[in-house]
Amino acid sequence: MKKHTPFAAMAAALFCAGGAAAESTPIAIDDLAFATVHEVAERSILARNDAGQPLAALLKLDDGDFLPPHGAGGGLRLLTVLSGELSWGDGAEVDPDKERIFPAGTVLIVPAEGGEHWAAARGGDVLIQVVFIREGALAAGIPD
Repeated sequence: MKKHTPFAAMAAALFCAGGAAAESTPIAIDDLAFATVHEVAERSILARNDAGQPLAALLKLDDGDFLPPHGAGGGLRLLTVLSGELSWGDGAEVDPDKERIFPAGTVLIVPAEGGEHWAAARGGDVLIQVVFIREGALAAGIPD
């Protein structure tokens, strides 16, 4: 065991020799700039590609907000409900009987084409993270 101790100490010294290791940084959501989209929701873009298109964003819906049908095309999107309960419906026409409720922790796949949908915050505020998949595809085993 003692034969490995000098190697471990040397490896640790080399790892730290270049300075402190990079640290993860939390995002202070309350400090972000949000812009109104679809007349009711608030969006903050977290990352963009070289062409300036959003790669990741946060979307806030206040209690009672309703996002009318939108989203036909524009690439595959992954939505994660971060807080609240998201009321969601697929299609270009609003049909309350087809609306589903997704609690915090739910991940939704919104298709690249024909992905029209509507959303609402019917039981409190909702925060969603949106990841835009403009190139590539879902990993094997994930239904689309």
